[in-house]
Amino acid sequence: MQWLTGINSLRFFAIFLIVVYHLFRSFLPGGFIAVDIFFVISGFLIVGKLLRESKHGKIHYGRFIFDRFLRVFPALLVCVLVTLILALFVHPDILAGMRANTIAALTFTTNIVQLITGGSYENTISPNLFQHTWFLALEMQFYLLVPLFMMAIISASKDRKHAIYTAGIIFAVLAVVSELLMAIYGGFMGQPDRAYFAIDSHMGAFCMGAAFAVFNYLVPRTPRTPKVVPAIGLLMSLLIVSILSFKLDYANPMTYYFGLPFTGLLTVIMLFCIIKLQPNVHVRHKPINLVRVMEQIGALSFGIYLFHWPLYILLPNLLPFGTPAWIYTLVNVVVSIILAIICNRALHVGNRLKMLKYYKKRRFAYVTILIAMLIPAGISFARMPETSSISDQLHEMAAQENVSEDVEAVKYLGLDGLTDTVDEVLTSQFKIAANPSNQPKITDNSGAKSVSSANVLILGDSVTLGAKQALESIIPGSYVDAKESRSIITATGIIAGYSAKGKLPNTIVISLVTNEYNITDSLLQSIINTAGKDKTFILVTAYAGPQQPRDKQNAVLKKYAEKHDNVYIADWWEIAHNNWSLMYADHIHLNPEGRITYANLIYNTIRSARR
Repeated sequence: MQWLTGINSLRFFAIFLIVVYHLFRSFLPGGFIAVDIFFVISGFLIVGKLLRESKHGKIHYGRFIFDRFLRVFPALLVCVLVTLILALFVHPDILAGMRANTIAALTFTTNIVQLITGGSYENTISPNLFQHTWFLALEMQFYLLVPLFMMAIISASKDRKHAIYTAGIIFAVLAVVSELLMAIYGGFMGQPDRAYFAIDSHMGAFCMGAAFAVFNYLVPRTPRTPKVVPAIGLLMSLLIVSILSFKLDYANPMTYYFGLPFTGLLTVIMLFCIIKLQPNVHVRHKPINLVRVMEQIGALSFGIYLFHWPLYILLPNLLPFGTPAWIYTLVNVVVSIILAIICNRALHVGNRLKMLKYYKKRRFAYVTILIAMLIPAGISFARMPETSSISDQLHEMAAQENVSEDVEAVKYLGLDGLTDTVDEVLTSQFKIAANPSNQPKITDNSGAKSVSSANVLILGDSVTLGAKQALESIIPGSYVDAKESRSIITATGIIAGYSAKGKLPNTIVISLVTNEYNITDSLLQSIINTAGKDKTFILVTAYAGPQQPRDKQNAVLKKYAEKHDNVYIADWWEIAHNNWSLMYADHIHLNPEGRITYANLIYNTIRSARR
């Protein structure tokens, strides 16, 4: 089959949506569905290749797998090595628990590891540097299975055409079954990670492409139609996928009932339209040509996909503090394209293998570069901690939850030496009213010993958990109920539990937006209704680092507070987003100074609410 002009343009469209989704997730919450465009293309091209190979004899399974491996693994290896080298220049916490993830990436088992360990695709607090390699794992697993299936079908029938037709029918049936599993796990059962990472529920897109490849092979010439029809079909399909990218999100059941399956079907339609438009689509040799640019960038999509994700995580730790967001984006895109070009030219399979065979100097250069990269990457791999220092502290705090908070505990947190600077920090840097005359002493230890004696209940996530002792020391009569990875959707159930036991204080602080993307007025209203409208509520805005803006979520909180007299805002984002000195290396969790600042913000908001 002659190469189809437009395939790489379709890849350009898909990688554009994916990169925008990762860099501006709140702007394009459903951009991840474009991954299924790549899957359909892969199924179409790979099965087409196998059909052409079977025409001239038997399918060579070993040669096919080795060829796929050579096209994927070298660039993946470079990505892993470059990432580990760059990680040497940031805080070791960025590599916490990454040893197993690194091995999984290099063995194409990331999706399996994520399923076993309960990893989340949208983990924003401790993102996995190689989590994006789940995509390659699914592709390689499909590559391992599909030639075996084709060989079994073709060898079982004496009529080759009938065997191919049977294979197409089975691919179509498998696509339907897989999409049903996607809907069951991701939609009905509410397990999006199970649906997204597993080969059984996410091979539907591959099978759609494979079924279309069989159809295209058996019926190479479809009835002639005016060229305007496939052109309109292509543009409309691109538009619909774009709209879905804006409307869907990872936690939305409709993504799995409808979004991902429909994206696969639309990609099949786009491939059909591209085939029909071939006589009219070609790349002209002009200095500036949109098709030419899209085709060239699309050809680099694999490399761009590999490098943009680890850069997205590492750049905030590598670039100077205060770097504008557009600089992060520009550096990420430019460096990803440059590295993709290097990999595409230096690691191209066919000609490079011949070059390494016949040119000893080039071979020596490649080996030297590989060794030079392996040494620092190996050092980075060896220094990977099992758990982050932040996680260790949070676990220690959780273990001490029932231990009395004495002066030694305050000294352990490093809070005693910072008490004198609290007022100066609050008034000069953050412009928050703080009256020294009635600021409680941090060593007063005036927090409630249990929720029964509390007049302030503070519900929070790991950020709040880290500040637990500061909060309960600074805010009189407060009790902190905080847990790692908790989101605001749990607030209604927690409050209902306290209310049922008659232990719900009059003032409730909710700091649960760090881990949550979907916040609505109805969700907030259900929390208020459960607690009772006679209560006073403090909603704390979130700062989840420069990579995960919470603009929309914080805006919902503020807008809701404006409409309700008993709801107030403690604007932590306003303080934190320009003051990384208050946080650890992840730019989310609070260091001792940040804990005091955070506690005083909530304390002053409570005082204002009670006036």
